[in-house]
Amino acid sequence: MTFLGNCRATGIGSLPATDAGDAVASVFADCPDLPYWPQLPQVSAAEGMNEQASAGLPGRAVEEKRLRVVQDEAFFLGVERLLAAYDAGDTSVAALAPESAAAFEPFIRGVSERRTPEAKGQIAGPVTVGMAILGEDGNPILYDDVLREVLVKFLHLRVRWQAQRIAAAGARPVVFVDEPFLASYGTPFFGWSKERVQETLGAVASGAEIVGSHCCSNTDWSILLGCLQVSIVSFDAFEFAENFLVYRDDIAAFLARGGNIAWGIVPTDAEAAAAATVASLRERLLGQVEKVEALGFDRAEVLRRSLITPACGLGTRDADTARRAFALVHDLAASLRAEYLGL
Repeated sequence: MTFLGNCRATGIGSLPATDAGDAVASVFADCPDLPYWPQLPQVSAAEGMNEQASAGLPGRAVEEKRLRVVQDEAFFLGVERLLAAYDAGDTSVAALAPESAAAFEPFIRGVSERRTPEAKGQIAGPVTVGMAILGEDGNPILYDDVLREVLVKFLHLRVRWQAQRIAAAGARPVVFVDEPFLASYGTPFFGWSKERVQETLGAVASGAEIVGSHCCSNTDWSILLGCLQVSIVSFDAFEFAENFLVYRDDIAAFLARGGNIAWGIVPTDAEAAAAATVASLRERLLGQVEKVEALGFDRAEVLRRSLITPACGLGTRDADTARRAFALVHDLAASLRAEYLGL
């Protein structure tokens, strides 16, 4: 299914808000053309990235502030239910509860009321979540064949459930499966091959038709650019553009197959955000776009296949920094859309 970013403003996921209604209202104001449901880690620890993604996973427990899987009787009953639901295409087993996603239902109501054409959801991906949860042997469950299968099927259903809920509200769903842990790819901390990462990520991403993925630091970008189930690659363009743009052939192939780039050009650091202006970020971004143009694409084509975002989520930042960042995102996106795309 064709997706065009058209330099729309959107967010990565988290905000520092403590009221779900206020957070949703700010999203629709700042990102009217591609709103997203905000994750609110300052409301509850249950809205942390990995906590939220894994809430409801069979056997998942929190022990001494660590996520673990306990393989007791409830675990085996939960796995049986999950596998039956997966085979039947029943996504209700992976529904997000208000306790871990307070803004989701208010967001869905807003999408319906505003008749929003497209809307974004997100979830942490299987590598990131699988490395954050420990099994009974003390190792990450990503390395356990059985537990990894359970996790992947659970997250696949959670992606599909989000897509179904957004579609039922009248919008075309765009769901991100984010993999910040890929910043550790190629280090002694993580020895998987690129192909294995792509296979695992793809199995979760196949739960929706339009899927993006964000890594908030540097990684081997050929992983995300070459994952066929991913049609939007999101990165910190303020800090890591040079690292990303080294992957010339991968970027060219990705755009040629219809991919989009989410340029995280707006810094989330308080000092950097305060110092930035729309003009300075525009100049910085267009300098990066020029390097993509050199791969055989004209500027309008690149910008049609672009989104404008903050560099990362803002859930751990202060409210003033979040407001400043999204003012920049909104105004920069509007400027580019008007000048280059006539929108």
